[in-house]
Amino acid sequence: MKKLLAVTPVALLLAACATNAPMNSSSTQAQTFTCDDNAKVTAAYVANGKVANLSLTLPRLGIKNQKVSLKQAVSGSGARYVKESSSTASYEWQTKAKVGILSIRSVNDRVYKVNCTLKR
Repeated sequence: MKKLLAVTPVALLLAACATNAPMNSSSTQAQTFTCDDNAKVTAAYVANGKVANLSLTLPRLGIKNQKVSLKQAVSGSGARYVKESSSTASYEWQTKAKVGILSIRSVNDRVYKVNCTLKR
């Protein structure tokens, strides 16, 4: 697993590209994943699974409860969601069974990747 070498510049970029996607708990059921680096991802899937609204807590990047909305993308197996941004960072959330992988790539190709497991 690759770890991000320079955390501060990426954390600033991530804060700039966050979206305030509404997570309506009355119509969706959120799933909470515990991750490496004491991170946490809460995912709420809406629009028949075509959108994943994530709430990210990534202590290593200095991020707490950041909201990001990703669209469903083609996946070989499991589910895959992406948010691409040419000006800041790209997000990818992949899940299969009880496992999830969050990848964040900055514009200068620095990657932060964290492995997650569905919390019971």
